[in-house]
Parts: sequence; C-alpha cells; structure tokens
Amino acid sequence: MDQIAGDDGVVVGAAVDHRDSLSVALRRRGLPDPSPEALTELKVRIASVLAPAASVVLLDAEFSAAQALAAGAVPRRTGLVVPLEAQGYGDGGDIRRTSLLPGWDPQKAAALGACGCKLLLPYRPDVPEQRGHQDEVVEQVARACRRAGVALVLEPIVYPRDREELSPERFSELVTETAAQLARFRPEILKLQYPGSAAACADVDRACGPEVPWVLLGGGADAEILIGQIEEACAAGASGFIVGRTLFDPGLVADAEASVRALREESVPMFARMAAAARRRARPWRERVGAIPAPALGWYRD
Repeated sequence: MDQIAGDDGVVVGAAVDHRDSLSVALRRRGLPDPSPEALTELKVRIASVLAPAASVVLLDAEFSAAQALAAGAVPRRTGLVVPLEAQGYGDGGDIRRTSLLPGWDPQKAAALGACGCKLLLPYRPDVPEQRGHQDEVVEQVARACRRAGVALVLEPIVYPRDREELSPERFSELVTETAAQLARFRPEILKLQYPGSAAACADVDRACGPEVPWVLLGGGADAEILIGQIEEACAAGASGFIVGRTLFDPGLVADAEASVRALREESVPMFARMAAAARRRARPWRERVGAIPAPALGWYRD
C-alpha cells in the first residue's frame, strides 16, 4: 500500500490498462484499431508522460507493463499494478462473469516488479447467481495475491441488466451494497464508481468499513465533473483516485509528436488538478486502517 499510495498515503493513480475500451475510444476519434505494436507504443507513450506524476500506474500484461518498464517509462518510485482479468476494460459491463488471463497470475506480476494486481469485476449484489460466481473469483484472487505478497485492487462495476433502467437512487444503493459485500474479502483497495452524491459517498465510506481503503474510479467522466467527484469522495473518506480515459483522451491522436504534446499540455495539468483535489481532502490509507506510519523514505522498485 505504501508503494501504491506514496509517502503521503494518498493514491494518485493513472490507469493505462484499458484494452477493448481503448479501441472503442480510438474509433470514436475516427482512428483505426491499432496493431498490437501500435497499441504498445501508444500505452508506453501515455505512461511515460503520466507515470512521473502518479503514485501508481496501471498497465496490462499483454501490451504494456513489461514494455513500459523496459523503456524506463515508469519511474522507480511509482508503483505498478497489473490487471488479472482476461477480458478488457469494457464500457457497458456486457461481460457479466470475470475470467482470469491465461498464463498470468499474481506471482508473475510480483516477479515483473508489480506491487499490486487489479481485478475488474462486473457486479450485481442483488443477482445471487452472478454475485456468487464473482465472489468465488474474488476469493481465489485474494488468496493468490496474499501468497504472492502483492496488494489486491478490486474494481467492481455495477451495471444495468438487460432492458433495465437504473434510477440514480437505485444505482447509488447498488454501489453501496457492492462495497459492503466485497469489503468482506479484505482487498487492499476498493476502486469504486461515483455513487451520485456527497451523501452517497459517505454511505459508501461506511460500507467499506474501518479496514478497507477505497478510491474513486474515473469512468470516462468530464474532467471538471470528475474533479468535483474526487473532492466529494475524498471528503467522505476516500484515499484518492485512479483515473484513465479522462486523463489520456487528449493524447489519442494519430501523430505521435502531437500525442505527446497534448498529453503534456492537457493531461498533465489536468492530472495535477485532480491530485491537488485529492490531497486537500483525502484520508490517507494508514489513518483508515490504523497502521503504524511508515518512514518517509519513498519506495524504489528493485
């Protein structure tokens, strides 16, 4: 957790582990689906600009984690978290059951130099069959992460069922119920959707309990809206945020030099504003769990 949150105990995270939704974002900008090589180049480029400002960066095993480390794109004191799920980071929650990436596990992530593993988890606490399967996956992964000595960053996504229209009130209830259900497995971090209001953030904070820190995910929200959401979540007790698409969207252009320029001129200042909002209001993770303060020496990847 110290590796993920940094010396101040606040998580300032950049997520670059998207797979299928990154292709969706590129198509929306009129760009073709990238080749594997082009996808790796894009992800390493994004990481090289954003990771120096982050306490933690999320990179996927298939296209970017090892490549970014080899290229020196991730500073040694920035934590690395790698996802375990086989499917990509979907937009609509169409994949209801999480499966794990073949040939990849927390032990291999630790050997690569990761301090944590992420598990994306479409989740409906009110659908027993779906919830039961997902709970089994979480239990399996939590055990594996503990054996490997890496943190588990658990990212449940509440989704609408077929032809279902979730009211804001019901969505808020489901996010809160999801936090309560999954906190039982004691992940090191719950990465959660914005539940709709400051009051709902307080409900989520109580649902996580005294021993499970939580951070806000971005969900592709507009930057100005997201900064307000970060402030509300952190004021309620969140320990920071991990954001992806909102941050790197300016860099999704065809020309590599223009991409780097946009990331530096737009994404980095945006990231700094998000980090400032979190650090003003966030509850450092050690305060939540009552851990003994760590020496302010920083952390360096071997």
